[in-house]
Amino acid sequence: MVKKIKQKTVVEQVMEHIKELITSGKYKPGDKLPTENELAERFGIGRSSIREAIKIFNYLGVLESKAAKGTFLSDRANISTEALSWSILLGKDEQQELIETRGAIELWSIMTLTHLQNENPESNTEVIAELQDQVNHMKKSLDSGKPENLVEADYNFHNIIVKSTENSLFYSIYKTLKSFMYEEIVQSQSDYNDPGEIVKEHQQIIDTIVNGQVNHSIETFSSHIENIKSRLQINK
Repeated sequence: MVKKIKQKTVVEQVMEHIKELITSGKYKPGDKLPTENELAERFGIGRSSIREAIKIFNYLGVLESKAAKGTFLSDRANISTEALSWSILLGKDEQQELIETRGAIELWSIMTLTHLQNENPESNTEVIAELQDQVNHMKKSLDSGKPENLVEADYNFHNIIVKSTENSLFYSIYKTLKSFMYEEIVQSQSDYNDPGEIVKEHQQIIDTIVNGQVNHSIETFSSHIENIKSRLQINK
């Protein structure tokens, strides 16, 4: 059976042209883009299609249109997370892909923290203290019988690691994953016969970072992720 060739709409073509304009490097965040008339003339397309494309980019947070001032290129921090959220929701194997995505981001973050610990331990002092604080919250939640606090501390622990590396793209993606990760954490924690092991695993992650042994920190965190996948019965 011969597949039909899908023709792109005019608006889709305009969006591609605008993307090429941005990726050319000519425009930086905060810069004003050409007017609708100028873009229409440049692309040889009507203003209405330009206007629709700009509306979509406004919604996605890529562009920002200001009345009587024009359209400006936004900073990465303004990018909408809607598209990523729906991509996860509609994915066939979203749980496995979610864990692999968070694992990749966190592994890079832990490697960065461990390298930094080797080079300048003092710069990690505050982060290590924050991580230890979350582990202490885990212990308290177990003692008080409040599992919801254990879940929150678990997420906060990993969130602190990602945030500390100051990679804005990774952190933006990680924040988007929050609601999905909460469900994953709830499911995996419920499989422990001894919830104290949850505290132990996270304490081990802190210890490997403090020791500054990159290979050891990689091994410890990878084991943590594989343990989660095993408890959720997700194949490698």
